[in-house]
Amino acid sequence: MNTIRQEIVSLLSEGEYGAKDISKMLHISEKEVYTHIEHINRSLKPQKMRLKITPAACLTCGFKFEARNRFSSPGRCPKCKGEHIQDPKYFI
Repeated sequence: MNTIRQEIVSLLSEGEYGAKDISKMLHISEKEVYTHIEHINRSLKPQKMRLKITPAACLTCGFKFEARNRFSSPGRCPKCKGEHIQDPKYFI
């Protein structure tokens, strides 16, 4: 039996997933996924592996949140103030 973090690492090694996808697959809250992803990011560094992020993007104007340091999805676009945001995706 693997831990939740081991399950998330396994999923992210196989493909690219967002926090909502991971929460549905592992039956945990989306907020909990973000907590685990932060820890996974720190724990992968000694193993010479990296958690890569496809940044969130505004679906209204196309703005990409490339400089964002947080793993959670942004609430609104700073450019057009729209709230229709595509969530970031994570992979290893």
